[in-house]
Amino acid sequence: MKDDLTELERQQHFPTYIFRHRDIALEEYKTAAKNMESEERVFINASNIAIIVAAGLGSLAVGSLEKLTQQFDKIIPATLTLCVLLFLTIGFSIVTLRYFADRQKAVTFAARKVIVLRIMLGLSYGTIQLVLPNWRVEGGDEPFSVRLFPGWNTFIAYPYFTIAGISSAVIFFLLAAFFQQRDFLPFLVVIPPWEIIILLTVSWGLFLAYVYRKALLDIHETPFLLLIQNISNVIRLKLVTNFEYIIYRATLARYEQNRFQINLTNLKKMLVFIEDRTFFKHYGLSLRSMLRALLSMMKLKRRSGGSTITQQLVRTLFIKDTTKLYRRKMIEIFLALWLNRVFPKNEQLDLYLASVRFERGVYGILEAMKYFWGRMISNPSFAQSFFLIERVSNIHSQFLTDKIIQTVNSAIKSDLMTINDVYELYNLYKDAISQKRIVDRNCGIERMARSFDIPQ
Repeated sequence: MKDDLTELERQQHFPTYIFRHRDIALEEYKTAAKNMESEERVFINASNIAIIVAAGLGSLAVGSLEKLTQQFDKIIPATLTLCVLLFLTIGFSIVTLRYFADRQKAVTFAARKVIVLRIMLGLSYGTIQLVLPNWRVEGGDEPFSVRLFPGWNTFIAYPYFTIAGISSAVIFFLLAAFFQQRDFLPFLVVIPPWEIIILLTVSWGLFLAYVYRKALLDIHETPFLLLIQNISNVIRLKLVTNFEYIIYRATLARYEQNRFQINLTNLKKMLVFIEDRTFFKHYGLSLRSMLRALLSMMKLKRRSGGSTITQQLVRTLFIKDTTKLYRRKMIEIFLALWLNRVFPKNEQLDLYLASVRFERGVYGILEAMKYFWGRMISNPSFAQSFFLIERVSNIHSQFLTDKIIQTVNSAIKSDLMTINDVYELYNLYKDAISQKRIVDRNCGIERMARSFDIPQ
């Protein structure tokens, strides 16, 4: 986000806020800052209390284990007593960790609100972020710089290490007591008991890590996305560092299309027709397109793109390093599967039109309209929609005559375009070539005219 918002940008980011009434935002800012401080104190105090309670209960359970089993032995079997203690330990650990996750969410959302209100008030530290880093509330210029889970080496993870450490120790001794009961689990005598105890204790600690991390997933995060990010780190493929911020900006651009009342119906129809005709039938991937792309990479078929609309979208938004083809394709496939679960198909089309590259430095349909025609068109025709969507896959600003003629003929056969639309499309290309927006090195526009009997 820019340091100094223009009036147009203010309307884009905060359409319901009147900037003359700064006192309202200032009072809201004061309240939000107090709430954030209050939530932080609750988190810290709860952490201290949990450490004391968990340590006390853990030491009591371990120290009194033999006495408890002996005291109720005549009424309750020792294994049942141990099971009760085991389930109490498991329940206490899970509930406590989820409580801390809820407290951390409250702190994070309060901090994000403070940052939003600071931006509304025009506050930004700019380059002073060297002193006040932007991942802290004091120096943040965008709300998602404050993460729900900043990492396992931060204080956010302290409740996990405390609860997991103490509960794992308790479970370790409870399991040891289980195996002292000779009639318990006789089929495991083949495996040394200490190996089973260690394996189950470690598994418990990992399970609690999963529970805590899952409870701190952000709005669009899923465990599958975390797995993808870890895989990309292993294979050294750079992704964006803050997925939520990228989605936020893409969604903001989508809202901008709605704010200017751009009718996307024809654009969406043409997008699906040109780029991914099975878009509404697959789950982010098209096996036929992938096979076609594989054959083209093996030079067994003419060069052809194998990416679905969803794959193109995740490549644009999230993948920074596009030079490593095979690694990029693998992560692209995984990300497409994730995005297809997170966003409905229609929203994917909206995000695509709001985000993808139409020309060098031109991203989103609104900027593309301004670039090619100098204005925004509220209800693009089929010809205008074809023109814009065809530009998406053209990375060198070339007039690809054969491809255009072939796709137009296919659109006519599919009753998506009429001959009048073709005439309009021809004029759009002709004007763009004359304005040097498109490069026509082989007189392709003349071939197009001859192909469709267009008078020149």
